[in-house]
Order: sequence, then C-alpha cells, then structure tokens
Amino acid sequence: MAVLLAGALGIERELSAQPAGLRTHALVSLGAALFTLTGTEIVHADPTRIAAQVVSGIGFLGGGAILREGTTVRGLTTAATLWAAAALGLASGLGLYGPALLAAVIALVVTAGLKRVEAAAFPRRRGQLVLLTVDESPFSTVLTAVTGVLPNATVTGVTTEQNGSRRIEMKAQPAPPEELPVLAERLLAVPGVVAVDLHR
Repeated sequence: MAVLLAGALGIERELSAQPAGLRTHALVSLGAALFTLTGTEIVHADPTRIAAQVVSGIGFLGGGAILREGTTVRGLTTAATLWAAAALGLASGLGLYGPALLAAVIALVVTAGLKRVEAAAFPRRRGQLVLLTVDESPFSTVLTAVTGVLPNATVTGVTTEQNGSRRIEMKAQPAPPEELPVLAERLLAVPGVVAVDLHR
C-alpha cells in the first residue's frame, strides 16, 4: 500500500521532469512503513518515537532535492512530496489505510491539479520563460545587454553546446502576447544573441 500510494506521487514528479521520481518516492514510503512496522513489533518500543525519527530523517533527503540557482530556488514541491511520501509510509505501517489513501488523493490534487490553477491565477509569479542562444561572446557582456531589455529577468540555467554556443534559460516578467514579437526583435538586436524563444 505504501509503495502504491507514494508511487502515484512519484509518477506525477516524473511527468514534471523532477530528479526525485517514482523510485525515490516509493522507496521513501516503503522505508518509512518498514521502520513503523519494526517499531510496533519491538517490545516496550514506542512507535511514535520511530515516526519522529523518520520525520526528522526525511528532512535530509528533502533538502537534497532543493536546488538554488542564482535567485531561483527549485525543488521545493518535490521536497514536500517526499515528506508526504514518508507520511504515507508511516500511516500505512500503522494500518491507517483509509487516511493514507485520502491523503494520497489530496496530495495528487494539490501537486497536479493546483498547478494549472496557480498558472492561471498568478501568471506574473510564474514568469515568462525566455530561451536565448548566444555565440562565443563574453557571457557577462551579453547578460548585461539582455538585462537592459529584460530588467527583472533572472538566469535559471546555462547550457554549453558542442559548437561553443550557449543556451541561456531565463525567467522574466510576462509580456502581453501582442508585445512578444517586438520583445524578440529587441533581444535579437543584442550583440551575441543569435536565437530567441519566448514561452509562457
């Protein structure tokens, strides 16, 4: 039960291209359930103390899922789902299958369903995805010029291609759809920028 419920959360994370996916969530939940079962079988052992240790221990694993790139922080939702997977394992280990199933359904609704609601309700918070292909010009020079066009943009990733060019991923304040062609032209006018992709 623990593996099945947490596996559903893991599949959602896999579909979101997160590093901690199906196997990680399933193993976390399985381990939590096994610790709980072990605690209930030991004479004079308090199962709640085992649960407390699992909860504190999962914090280290969740912390490893959180990455900071410049001013951007990634992996918070994945860390939260790992914590939820441990809780599902604890509940399953104690035989609380009904609450565990209900919690798994709610967690799936929150992670998968509310993502679309959040995108519709808070478009500016999510930002405009900007992908730039840059030649071998000095990175700092290009970035300074680009931030002149996109003042509040933050770099979320840089990939170097085999030909020496770089692909820069940025998040910027969303622009109205009718302004996107003009924005693309301004970015292409920056020395060193050879291609621009704008996505919602």
